Amino acid sequence: MQGTRYIDETPTADDGDGLDPLEAARLLAQTKRDAKRQFNLSPPWVTAFGGAVILVGYGALWLSTRNQHPYSGPSAGAIVLVYVAVVGSIAVSAKIYQRATAGVSGPSVRQQRVEGVAILISYLGSPVIQGAMKHYGASHAIVYGVIPAAGPLIIVGTTVLGIAGSKADWPQFGAALTVVIAGTVALFVGPSAAWLAAGIGLCIAVAGYAAATGKRLGRA
Repeated sequence: MQGTRYIDETPTADDGDGLDPLEAARLLAQTKRDAKRQFNLSPPWVTAFGGAVILVGYGALWLSTRNQHPYSGPSAGAIVLVYVAVVGSIAVSAKIYQRATAGVSGPSVRQQRVEGVAILISYLGSPVIQGAMKHYGASHAIVYGVIPAAGPLIIVGTTVLGIAGSKADWPQFGAALTVVIAGTVALFVGPSAAWLAAGIGLCIAVAGYAAATGKRLGRA
């Protein structure tokens, strides 16, 4: 109709009501990074803390056995120290795991639980071999030195190696491979030095995994 004008009421960026596309993309990326950090079940600092616990524990075992001739095994005090440190580390990890998975369900969580059970079962391999060696009269150097120091690294390490390879989790794969190599070295350096080799290898593997995980979260 003559004299009637069409008024475009579509909001523009200048109206202040719209969200700039670049700002929206930045907020989305930030939200994604925050979510990944929140739901990450193995924060880098927890992994690094575990590496420190491992180094202290295996160092204590090595110090308690390095001057033994003949070899008789770690002292009771060193074993107690290791158990206390490990239990404390597990308690911290379990608390963080519970917070991260509270109200969360789905295939990924179930898969991680199954993997945890598989790793836990693989831990039984070393004590079984240790018991068999003792049954057949093997020396203390084998029963209380080489087997408990190197066995868990090789058995559990290969289990994690397979899990990491199936998921293409290369930081975890590299850490597991380092653990297996450390266990192999521990087999041939003597019953006392086996503890030191195992501790150093585990510490390197854990520190490397923590660094790789932190870098990956930083890029997310």
